[in-house]
Amino acid sequence: MKLLKKIAILLIIIVLFCLTFYRVWFLRCPKRNIPQITNTVVSPANGEVVSITKFDKQWMDVTKEKYGVIHLWTTDVDTAGYIISIQMNPTHVHYQRMPVDGKIVSHKHTAGNFNNAILMSNDLGIRYENEHNEILMEDNSGEHFKIVQISGFLARRIVDFVEPEQVKKIGDLIGLIKLGSQVTVVVPHDYVPLVEKGMTVIDGETLLAKKK
Repeated sequence: MKLLKKIAILLIIIVLFCLTFYRVWFLRCPKRNIPQITNTVVSPANGEVVSITKFDKQWMDVTKEKYGVIHLWTTDVDTAGYIISIQMNPTHVHYQRMPVDGKIVSHKHTAGNFNNAILMSNDLGIRYENEHNEILMEDNSGEHFKIVQISGFLARRIVDFVEPEQVKKIGDLIGLIKLGSQVTVVVPHDYVPLVEKGMTVIDGETLLAKKK
């Protein structure tokens, strides 16, 4: 009985620690110093840049490490441009911020599911399509950008704080991935990345891309 009591107390301590870590650290939202530089895009997320890919197709597969993929529509942003993916771990801030001054055009949530990879890429078999949320936005000059919040294989806790036609300032909070994962940014062809793979970026502070 004493052993069971000790085990129960230990489990309670572990649960309380995990809850405290989640509420106090994981869901923290520190103040950021937002740069006010015209024709630039700030990072919407805090994390590591894991890929920078040029696109010139209507659809692109964006991988979430080895755990899945999303099938991303790109022509609502531009016919060509860059896709920049930022990976988050438990030490990073998990809120997302507006990367430009402008308005929200649309947002679309897709639940995670298993899809035939033949429909999504060139290989065979079944591939998991991660839960994701696409936020399309338009800056004050009419350029389009897209932020894609991507959950992990098991964690399905994406929320956004926006509605179509809302006007937002650069650095405003627009969403949260409650159990972490990846944020992908789609920028048009006349913008060039200012970051490199492996860099750590700060939400609302790091300049992610600039106009040519």
